[in-house]
Amino acid sequence: MKQVWLSLFLVTMFTIACSGSETTENNTKQRELTSTPDPTEDVAVAITTSATEHPEGEIIGNEAATNAATASPTPENVSSTQTDIVYPTPATNKSNVVAKNEPIKPEPEPVQVEETTTTTTTTTTSSKPTTNTTTTTSKPTSTTSVAPKPAKPALSHDAFDALLRKYVNSSGNVNYGGFQKDKAKLASYLELLKNNPPQSSWSKNKEMAYWINMYNAITIHSIVESYPVSSIMKLEGGKIWDKKKIVINGENLTLNNIEKDKLLKRFKEPRVHFAVNCAAASCPPLLNKAWTEDNIQRYYDKQAKAFINNPSYNTVSAKKIEASQIFNWYAGDFGGSDKVVPYFQKYSETTIKDNAKVSYKEYDWNLNKQ
Repeated sequence: MKQVWLSLFLVTMFTIACSGSETTENNTKQRELTSTPDPTEDVAVAITTSATEHPEGEIIGNEAATNAATASPTPENVSSTQTDIVYPTPATNKSNVVAKNEPIKPEPEPVQVEETTTTTTTTTTSSKPTTNTTTTTSKPTSTTSVAPKPAKPALSHDAFDALLRKYVNSSGNVNYGGFQKDKAKLASYLELLKNNPPQSSWSKNKEMAYWINMYNAITIHSIVESYPVSSIMKLEGGKIWDKKKIVINGENLTLNNIEKDKLLKRFKEPRVHFAVNCAAASCPPLLNKAWTEDNIQRYYDKQAKAFINNPSYNTVSAKKIEASQIFNWYAGDFGGSDKVVPYFQKYSETTIKDNAKVSYKEYDWNLNKQ
């Protein structure tokens, strides 16, 4: 009896299990049929039927799939005898059969891609913004030609020579009023001397002529600036020879610097005293010509003879010489005080004994004007 009941129990459980399985399978099919098909996929569902409707058990082709797609996917259209569902490969819709009510997707138009070349500029930035600036030099380029700088005038004593011939007589007296009218020309000549200092290639005569002319031109210019004046001693408190200066080659020079350093010490030539003029009546007469490299030796002797033999400056006899203070102040330039007589003997027109006595005249500082 127990075996009978056990057999019935097992049969019942088996029946329930099969029924539950079939119910579950039908519910699954219903959900699949009622689900909204994906419009993006072109899928045809083939449904296999039971052996009664299709005894051969064939799979519905594309035409059957089309008819099946027209039926509303509701639970009523699903037979309880359906046993299997086959999903064909979605990409194989070769017959171009479209299921009813399924939206027709237009074929995508081919996209023409225009190839473009893109140049990518990479800019490296720093902490400071980069700006496009144009840098110009301290001297901008000019399209016009620049006139060359005129060459400085060459050294020439012609301008001074013309002024001396015009305003100095043969006795060495000066027309300072006339010089005053041509003061600009005199200043221009001094500027010319400043711009053409002595060079190492110059001859001894050329350099001596340069310094003698400069000394005389500065002296005349100093008088002209203050004219009328009665004596050069009225200028600079009587110390014009140490206060009046001119810059030559970066060197500040006074009249004393020119006479003593640039001429006497450098060339050991005592006749310089007969060439430079201090604008005083007792000073050796001013030559009414400019000194040059060519005439300097000739005029040295001429001026020495004229000065020594002029009674206004020196009184000479066989036994006695009354000489200018120049031979006293600058005796060392003439070889010393004991060399004054021999020096006079060299240039004097009067015969002088070796034992002649020497004295000195008083110096006249009045202006050597005409």
